[in-house]
Amino acid sequence: MASKTYTYERRLQLKHFFDDRGTGQTRRTWLEIQLALPEKTTEGWINDGKVRLSIGEDRDIKGSFLLSVDEAVRLVKSLDMAIEDHEAEKVRLWRE
Repeated sequence: MASKTYTYERRLQLKHFFDDRGTGQTRRTWLEIQLALPEKTTEGWINDGKVRLSIGEDRDIKGSFLLSVDEAVRLVKSLDMAIEDHEAEKVRLWRE
């Protein structure tokens, strides 16, 4: 059975530039989020889409994660909770 190929569209690319202490050169790391939308099969079923997270340095992909929509939702909620905790701690430190 052939594996299903998805058509992805880029949704977001975050780039981070930094100075490499070892070489003194400016380097770039990046995170790209792509989405494959849900599709209807010829039998009338709806297949879930996928979310792909790619992580790279300069022009090379260093890793890629293929997530279900449920996994992507859990990731977003975890990031949101981490940001809320960070901001609450920052407020607490400013109040000291």
